[in-house]
Amino acid sequence: MLIAIWIVAAVLLALWSAAGWGLHALMVGGVQWVGELEPLLDRIPHSEWIERWMPGAIDAIRITLDVMQQVLGWMGGAAPALVWVIWAVGAVLLLGLALVLTLVVALVRKNMPPAAGASPAGAHPLG
Repeated sequence: MLIAIWIVAAVLLALWSAAGWGLHALMVGGVQWVGELEPLLDRIPHSEWIERWMPGAIDAIRITLDVMQQVLGWMGGAAPALVWVIWAVGAVLLLGLALVLTLVVALVRKNMPPAAGASPAGAHPLG
């Protein structure tokens, strides 16, 4: 169980780090890339089907892009540093959660009675 906890934590930390690196790469180049996404909204395949099943979805994406462009423009050069601050907070929370789960498993194992037929600790299985 402990190995599974730490493998999952390592995979999630790797994904979190890749997302942080990618977002940092986008922020270093400036915020003009957000404005370049808006023309792509007009070319979304099956947009009429999307609008039928989720009315206002395309407009919500347009509004989100506009807000992102305003916020990123407001943050300016601080955006790349802010990405790494958010990454660090997330990484600490992820590792803290893995540590807490490890402690829970250790405490549960310590307080569990031995299984029926199990040899006592330190006893040799052959005699």
